[in-house]
Amino acid sequence: NVWACDADAVFMHDPRPLMAERNYALADIAIATDCIDIPLDSRSPLMHCDFNTGLVYLRSKPNTIEFAELWRETVANAKEHRIRDQAAFNMLTKVRPPTPLSIEGSRVERLFSVTAGADGADFRLAVLPLSRFLNGHTYFVQHAHTLPGAPSPMSVHMTYQFAEGHSFAYGKRQRLREHGLWLVDPDEYFNGKYVTASAEHATLPRKEMGERVDSRDAVKYHLEEARHRTNVIRALLGIGKALGREVILPRMLCYCDFMWKEMRNCRVGGAETMRLPFDCPMDHVLNTPSFFGDFHKNGTEGRTALGVGVREPNFLLNPRVPAAVRESVAKAALGKGLNDAQISQALAPHAAASIIEIDDVVGTFCGFADGAANREFAERTKQMLTYKRTPFCMMEGSDNAPLFSQCCSPRKPGDKFFPCIHGFDDPDPLPACAAGR
Repeated sequence: NVWACDADAVFMHDPRPLMAERNYALADIAIATDCIDIPLDSRSPLMHCDFNTGLVYLRSKPNTIEFAELWRETVANAKEHRIRDQAAFNMLTKVRPPTPLSIEGSRVERLFSVTAGADGADFRLAVLPLSRFLNGHTYFVQHAHTLPGAPSPMSVHMTYQFAEGHSFAYGKRQRLREHGLWLVDPDEYFNGKYVTASAEHATLPRKEMGERVDSRDAVKYHLEEARHRTNVIRALLGIGKALGREVILPRMLCYCDFMWKEMRNCRVGGAETMRLPFDCPMDHVLNTPSFFGDFHKNGTEGRTALGVGVREPNFLLNPRVPAAVRESVAKAALGKGLNDAQISQALAPHAAASIIEIDDVVGTFCGFADGAANREFAERTKQMLTYKRTPFCMMEGSDNAPLFSQCCSPRKPGDKFFPCIHGFDDPDPLPACAAGR
């Protein structure tokens, strides 16, 4: 019996006992879906979504092998490049609608009878529960596994993902780091010297966005938070470069989801009850590859082009951070408008501390005394902190545009459409240096 998984699917628990339980023991094949509505899926499997072949269980039986051969041949002989493993699986299993499975008159939950293709193998298909087999939206955006009474996740798959680099899946790795699921960083990653912002000033004051919030209001505060965040990070990058320290990124709050389609109440369909704000993945709000040196197609892994490494916001919660590092914290306040030399002088008394935590860091760093170094810093950080991404597409203000209308502009003159708000803006200029500095 085989669990066939994409390389970006992570197991948190052993799934084999589940497949021995009564309902699932009857399944020949089991598969996850791309749905994101956990409450609805908990009542009945959502069959309108694509099955996702990033996580599929194949029980060793003749009809399963027959299906696998048909599946393989469908991909190999496809005339369209888009007919890869997932598209082929969905084509074969949905030519005829799957039929809910009943045994002796009793419905077997989450199991279906399937005939593959027009006259292929018959088999029993289990649709894995979305509450336990989570995807990139339900786990990293909805944080559904943290809700009261939520079951322990069995696995998570890195779907609904952004910020892939030319040379590496930076966004996926960063999500795993943020949730303690990336286990292969070397010890050196956890044994450096760091600078970070105080939690009190890392974000704007938190505002709860209820289920009926107008998307336009939520986006407005989301972008205010984004501007504050870029100012915090730019100051930390300057201080980190001046001191030769790595930067622990500030907490990142999102007041609106990030999706390529229309939203109402800043939530995409299927996630109407998700909590706003939420701790957002780095790829939702920052040009993630640029923080790891991937500026162009020849980008290389490692530090940023600034020579400053970054760590995830909850880095210090990672159990691999030695106690000697975690407990060596110096808290400092800086004046406004200081250059690199003045920053170094002001923080020199804390040189031995593993972590320097700056209170109210915005506006403290004004640049480098050396003109060439300052121009390079300004250029590089502007590139890192400018995020050209899909605009916020919202149903509010659309004059009741029907579903599947186009975002941002009409398909043809006279059509209704969903209006958009574009973001994010370029970062603010560096603050002016204080007089005489």
